[in-house]
Amino acid sequence: MSNSHGLRTTGTHTGNFGKSKVKGNPGQLDLTKEILNRDNLHIPARDEAFSRLVDAYNKTADPKIKATLWDMLKRRKATLQEHIVEPKTTISEFGEYCRRVR
Repeated sequence: MSNSHGLRTTGTHTGNFGKSKVKGNPGQLDLTKEILNRDNLHIPARDEAFSRLVDAYNKTADPKIKATLWDMLKRRKATLQEHIVEPKTTISEFGEYCRRVR
């Protein structure tokens, strides 16, 4: 028998590679037709969603949630800032010579 290093690579694959079979509990979620109705669905705009994240960050006392929210807000702030690229001003004499010759 070959060494499989703890991974099950034979038999029926259920998507739970390397673990024993895990069965989901479909009865735990309350997904009724009223909840899944498209008329009641409200997806907030991007700015509103991030303002809600800021409110949640300010209100929570749980350090794990606070760290996760901070990471999300930090990435959002990085996308809003403009990246300033400064042009190179130092040109060597050899580079100037090559530019003139070409």
